[in-house]
Amino acid sequence: MATQNLLMAALIHLIQFQSSHCATARERALMMFEALSDLQDNNSEIEDLCFQANALLTT
Repeated sequence: MATQNLLMAALIHLIQFQSSHCATARERALMMFEALSDLQDNNSEIEDLCFQANALLTT
């Protein structure tokens, strides 16, 4: 359940950043994706998603 909640929060903030270029939304998305990647029960697809999202948000 924690994975789903973090994923939803990360995607919401990513969409907010994409639509508004709001720095706060970008920072929150980065925090959510980092927390998501730190979870121990992740699979490789979630880890790949976090890697790609972090690359998108930091460029």
